[in-house]
Amino acid sequence: MKTKILAALAAVSIAAGCSSTPEFSTDPEDVTHDGLTRVNRTIMDAVWARKDIDLSGVTGVRFKSLGVEYRNVDGPYSGRAGVGTGRARSSQTEFQLDAATRALFEEEISGAFMEEIRRSTVFEVTDESGPNVVDVHIGLLDVVSRVPPDTVGRSRIFIDRVGEATLVLEIRDSISNTVLVRAVNRRAAQNFTAQESTPPRNRAEVRRLGRRWGQILRDGLEKMIGDGMSTP
Repeated sequence: MKTKILAALAAVSIAAGCSSTPEFSTDPEDVTHDGLTRVNRTIMDAVWARKDIDLSGVTGVRFKSLGVEYRNVDGPYSGRAGVGTGRARSSQTEFQLDAATRALFEEEISGAFMEEIRRSTVFEVTDESGPNVVDVHIGLLDVVSRVPPDTVGRSRIFIDRVGEATLVLEIRDSISNTVLVRAVNRRAAQNFTAQESTPPRNRAEVRRLGRRWGQILRDGLEKMIGDGMSTP
């Protein structure tokens, strides 16, 4: 059983170019209050999983709505309106998103994420619970923009990253609501070199981030479900 779980996590690591083999921690302090054990050497910042989970027979994945929390930053809002509580400082690198841009961000990143998930040929995305369905709960925490608000007369703006967010996801049994896997990952939407900030380019970077997270989750789910993760 343990071998299959680690093999699934290793498959995700290899797909992402990581050469380390994941392994369960042997430290008693790395066991959570709900019975999850920390898994080391994964491409995610932190992963916990149940050692006794059984995903044999799972054919469907049900996704809960995307929950988003934004970092509280003083100063003007970053977004299409470019208005806020004050003037941006020349040294300021973090900005809140205005309401319209928040809605656009959530639409773009969730759309790209689900587009990657639906590419699976191993499981189906469903709206129903059942013994053959697992739930995936997704949250984005501490979202912050690195894009300054548009200002009339301002010089062209070049940035090397659009923003940052922490992805928190849980895989749960769809009937008992028992948590099977929990993962956390902080990732910046960034370019390899500084590029001029434009709305189309910024949206493309957000979509790229959503696709990357979606690919990681899809690959992991396909390997876990494909191998069954059941006791031999």
